[in-house]
Amino acid sequence: MATRRVGVAALDQQMPLPTAPEVRRRPRQSRARHSEKALQDAFVRVLLERGYAKTTIREVAAVAGVGVGTFYEYFGNMRSLAAKWISDTVRDAERQLRQAFETRRGRPLAEIVDAMLDVQAHTIAAEAQTWTLLFMLERQVSAPSAFRRHYGVWVETWRDAFACASNPPAADRLMQVARMAHSISYGWLSQCMLTADPPMSEQSLRLELGLAVHGYLTRATSQ
Repeated sequence: MATRRVGVAALDQQMPLPTAPEVRRRPRQSRARHSEKALQDAFVRVLLERGYAKTTIREVAAVAGVGVGTFYEYFGNMRSLAAKWISDTVRDAERQLRQAFETRRGRPLAEIVDAMLDVQAHTIAAEAQTWTLLFMLERQVSAPSAFRRHYGVWVETWRDAFACASNPPAADRLMQVARMAHSISYGWLSQCMLTADPPMSEQSLRLELGLAVHGYLTRATSQ
């Protein structure tokens, strides 16, 4: 089934943003975690309908079923909420990738890579609108240090996946090969979400991604 592509107009109207996100309270009890999750879910719902420039704290709080005061217990501003949502979404996706290769330790590299690519393509295609918005927002609201952390998480995941294969890349090339594998997958999936018109199906995304990553790995591991 083809995925829908989200227009970029609403996000081009950037709001003035502070220099860094401010998360005011770390939820420890289940009720607090529920409130933070409700705010994140509400943020995504409003974002999909209105775009970032028109998303307000009052509306997010109303959709979450909490007061504006509760919003400010957790987040200093809308940018803080957006940055936390991006960070949590990236971490959840990274955990799914790790599960894909942890259950295949000692298997051939190609099999592990296929499992990783299956998860990536499905995760993003299944929630295409949400991921399109994330790709648009991450450079607007994430501080450079946070963006580098997200990048590092993905690269380390690829490195660990390669290392657990029965035929991994050479040790002195492992990190570089991981960087390139991430660059190929991230670049392909993000650009397809942002620019493909008509949007590509999950099957097409996965096919082309597999050709690119496996083609690179074939050459990289034969050096």
